[in-house]
Amino acid sequence: MHSNLNKTFQLTTLMALSLLIYQGVMAQGLPAADQSSQAIRVDVSLEAPSVHPADLALRYAEAMADGKVEEWAALDLACLMRQRQQAHSSLLQASAATAKSCWEATMEAHSSLVADETEPGIIGALGRGTGFGLIHASHQHSDFWKNYPPALAISPAVVKKDPGAPSPLLKVEKAFAPQSAGLVFDRNAPPADVQKTRIDLSVTYPDPLTAPLALLPNEPWWASPVIRRYGPVRTLIVRFTIVRGLKALGYPVDQAVVNEALPNAPFIAEPSVAGILPSSPKWWDHSQSQIHIQQSIQDVRVTDSFQERVRKFQRLLLLNPRESQINALYGTDLYLAFIQDGLAKANMTAPDQGTGQQLGELYWNIQAQTWRQEFTEVAVGHSPTAETFYLAMPALEVAIQGGQGNQEMERRLGALYRWNNDSASALAIHERLLQDIPPQDTLRRAQMLAEISWDRVQWLSWNRRYDHPWMNQAREEAEQSVNLATTPLEKMIAGEALVILDSLAVPRDQARLQNHLMQVRTWHDQLTGVEGIWNHLVGNDLVKSLIPEGINITVPASARSPEVMPNEVHYRIQDRNFFKTWNFDQEDVGGLPSGFSVSSTQKGVAGGWKIAADSHAPSPPNVIMQTSPCNEEPCFQVMFGDQQTHELPDIVVHIRQHFTSTQGEAGIVLAARDSRNFYAVTLNAPSDRLRIYRIEDALPRLLGEGPVQAKNGPWHVLRVQMVNSAHVDHPRLEIYVDGRETTVMGSEPIKGEGHVGLVTTGDTAAQFDGLRVMEMITNRPLSRPAAY
Repeated sequence: MHSNLNKTFQLTTLMALSLLIYQGVMAQGLPAADQSSQAIRVDVSLEAPSVHPADLALRYAEAMADGKVEEWAALDLACLMRQRQQAHSSLLQASAATAKSCWEATMEAHSSLVADETEPGIIGALGRGTGFGLIHASHQHSDFWKNYPPALAISPAVVKKDPGAPSPLLKVEKAFAPQSAGLVFDRNAPPADVQKTRIDLSVTYPDPLTAPLALLPNEPWWASPVIRRYGPVRTLIVRFTIVRGLKALGYPVDQAVVNEALPNAPFIAEPSVAGILPSSPKWWDHSQSQIHIQQSIQDVRVTDSFQERVRKFQRLLLLNPRESQINALYGTDLYLAFIQDGLAKANMTAPDQGTGQQLGELYWNIQAQTWRQEFTEVAVGHSPTAETFYLAMPALEVAIQGGQGNQEMERRLGALYRWNNDSASALAIHERLLQDIPPQDTLRRAQMLAEISWDRVQWLSWNRRYDHPWMNQAREEAEQSVNLATTPLEKMIAGEALVILDSLAVPRDQARLQNHLMQVRTWHDQLTGVEGIWNHLVGNDLVKSLIPEGINITVPASARSPEVMPNEVHYRIQDRNFFKTWNFDQEDVGGLPSGFSVSSTQKGVAGGWKIAADSHAPSPPNVIMQTSPCNEEPCFQVMFGDQQTHELPDIVVHIRQHFTSTQGEAGIVLAARDSRNFYAVTLNAPSDRLRIYRIEDALPRLLGEGPVQAKNGPWHVLRVQMVNSAHVDHPRLEIYVDGRETTVMGSEPIKGEGHVGLVTTGDTAAQFDGLRVMEMITNRPLSRPAAY
């Protein structure tokens, strides 16, 4: 080191004296541009001894790697040229300032070379230029390939981004014979004659956890669903160019290293070669990194910052993605962070970590099978919450498969599956865990029964299978959980599952829903130190439109995450009943139900609608009955509810048909403007046929028809939903017969809002009972016209 300092001092002294001589020469008016005719004489006794180009390249690289700015600048050709251009300034001030500015410009140039780039052909996607990006020969023909300058491989701006990263180890590998070359100072002038020498240096990064990353050999570099794998580089070879003959050009030293990164720097006129040899890179692997991995695991355990822990975990997993111990710690961190994100989005507070985790899990139970845009910010391509969620699942999977899991970790993985709409996988885990819990452990059994009930609720809600046996099974499991639970919070979690199931039931029992909701409110009010959860229990998309028919419940104005549009934008809640039921039991037999009017598409045919007694009806004692066949084609007998219009209704009715032939149909009217313009969905149960009509100016047009699977028995349940789940202005119909979704589709979207009602056509009489209408307010488009 002492020898190097002496050499550095000699070079610096020589540069200073040479520049002073050069200034004197310039002061005498000698032409500076004519380098060949006017040589600058320097006292030979002051000149540094000749340095081999290999030693010069090694000293240059070591000075850069260690951040020795002035020593590096004295050996860098671009910096020497800048120094020469500022020779009129105070020599010592110019030397230090120019060296610093040259260093900063070089570091900036190196950083820009490895910066991310927009990926062509994919809106908003980036090339993910992690670390070096692409440096292996297998990627030389990619769009993102760059011939990096050799100094990039040792530049602190690139290789020391990680705090505490050691300097790379450098060694001369090969020195080529000198060759004649042209050195370009000015693109508009002929190149100067110099000698160039190529020097290969090996660069070794001693720590796999701080070494720069690069895309592994043969990994896909193009747009692909396959995740691109990067790894820490262990060693590579760089090729520097040393030029000799600078004294003849007026420089104080005769040789220097070409800086290939700076713009407007001198460069070799001949075609350049890759500074990092494409065939040379080698990567760290798991077997070489065991000592580093074990030490780093201990370090991560005591790291306070979540972001720093995640960064270190991800770095460790690059060496072995299947390391179960690391995945267990990593997946647990991600899961708890996801739960905390839920609390933050929900604006909820809890008195302790355990309560907060249960509340956060309940929040995601509700959001996962309703809105789901809580997983990402609206109109933003990247979401930290979604990234945390989708990274946690594979991490916990690997940990459990590697024997590092426990029952709590498995329970959490099952919850993640549920929130990801994979109820089958969630149930497979939770049902197995329930079998392993002894009967006397009632607290854990209560928790697992609630998990299983929510697993089924997720599937039932998302798939709209309201006839499925899981409806009753989920209800039984939630009720068992309530009975076994001992704390208000555990009872509330299972009770909310019952409320959701009540909202999905066909036919819906409003009294039961109200009772369960009151129980949930009671348990909620017994919680201490908990704020913000009630809005989500009653303001979620399944429950909120059912609440106004109850008592002592106020629907919250907004129960949305800050990133998602509030309810006031999505739909402004108005003072009206969104859920209406007509059982006709309070009406006078023989008359028409109040709030309804009757008509027909054939003039003079309207009639036959009346309240009738039927003790065997689904909701005795009364039904509404249509007794007048409509045999003339086209003829539809209709009864409209004239109090309210609906834009996206969910309509349910029980139907019993009385046939004199097999041609009659009975069903539901929707989007009706008047008695001559409406849509109808009709059922012929004996023939298992369903049809969709559009009646315009009293003329019907068949939009769709198909087979259905009606259950045995006289009464059948027809349900029609006008849905807009994609949030665009093209609503479509989802139709259910006896709880089973049909495949019958209309050939055009249903347009406009209107009245709803009942209809018969053909040679039939029909009874109707339990007519229920709900406005599906959460399916309205976010803007008009739809913005996306």
